[in-house]
Amino acid sequence: MNNLYEYFNKNIDKNKFSHSFLIGNVRFDDVKNDLYKIFNEYIFNLDLDIEANPDIYIIKPENGNISKDSIKDLINEISTTSQFNNNKVYVIDSAEKLNDYSYNAILKTLEEPSNNIYAFLLTMNIDSIKDTISSRCQKIFISTDSVNSEYDENIIDCANKLMKYIENDSINAISKHPEIYNFIDSRDTFASILDYLLLEYFNKINECIKNNNIDEINILSKKVLVINDSINEVNSYLNKNLSIDRFLIKMWRCSYEDS
Repeated sequence: MNNLYEYFNKNIDKNKFSHSFLIGNVRFDDVKNDLYKIFNEYIFNLDLDIEANPDIYIIKPENGNISKDSIKDLINEISTTSQFNNNKVYVIDSAEKLNDYSYNAILKTLEEPSNNIYAFLLTMNIDSIKDTISSRCQKIFISTDSVNSEYDENIIDCANKLMKYIENDSINAISKHPEIYNFIDSRDTFASILDYLLLEYFNKINECIKNNNIDEINILSKKVLVINDSINEVNSYLNKNLSIDRFLIKMWRCSYEDS
């Protein structure tokens, strides 16, 4: 199922609505319209655009990380009086990019939730979220059957080439295929390719779950963590070619260590 609003309609009891949700395999822009419907129908009981509601706070990463100051501001804001229906909602996009301070600050709001405050944590890698956070949230995993439509053909083509190198022999990919450095022409291109690969590997995990292939799930989960780490590295201005090298070596290790 790739529709968040549909999931809530089928699975969430309005009378037993959780105060914290951890939603995997999504970014804010992917589910913005669904969240708008959920907030209005389940929390505020009104029809107001998500950006126009002063009781909704959206935190996004800047320069690859969620800053300490943005979390401080959030904690201050949710402690103020609500303007609609006595409720407040905060959304953290790319929650895997919270630093230790941010984790601890958010954890306090989840450990002792106020009756009128609702948290929605979105992540592309639900396994990377610390257990102290994850255990206090209702977890939802959204599949991405239409992932290809979100990327241009060049990114998809480059990602498919890179995936072939990964699956065949990551450690020799550079020496055998030096053109990798050329078709991945920039750090931004590599970041987009990694985003695409992350979704593709999540889809592989979904297939393994359906087939109860536990061993393969373990290997794929490790690769997902590598991809997520590589996304953080390239977004932190690590040299593009060095990022590619490190990525391929780590992916090779995932397969090698489990072979």
